[in-house]
Amino acid sequence: MCALGASWVRTHVLDAHPHAKLKVFAIWIPMLAGHSRSARDRTVLADPRVNEYWDGDRIAGTWFAEKRIGGLGDPGWIAWDAYYAFPASSTWEAKPTGVLAVGSDIIDNVSGLDHRFIPLLRGS
Repeated sequence: MCALGASWVRTHVLDAHPHAKLKVFAIWIPMLAGHSRSARDRTVLADPRVNEYWDGDRIAGTWFAEKRIGGLGDPGWIAWDAYYAFPASSTWEAKPTGVLAVGSDIIDNVSGLDHRFIPLLRGS
């Protein structure tokens, strides 16, 4: 996730839907110059529904790209600044089941989030 994407999630998902029953797993992956564990804003996603992780070795991004979750990614690629939505009933074995919405990158794909992800929150 990038700082702009995190700010968008803060404003349009967490703040706009304070009672939505959702769980956010934010995985910070250093992809650009200046991305570092110490430089990230630890307050931007401060919400009890959010778990944040640092993936300095890009393991999660590589895994998501190789598995092509929701059709996003390819072997050799790294998924970052992306979103994935799964139902609570999703199972995670070889790869997660029941993808509801997926997109990348977050900040340049705001219309995708607005059309595919935000409507999922209205029913929760």
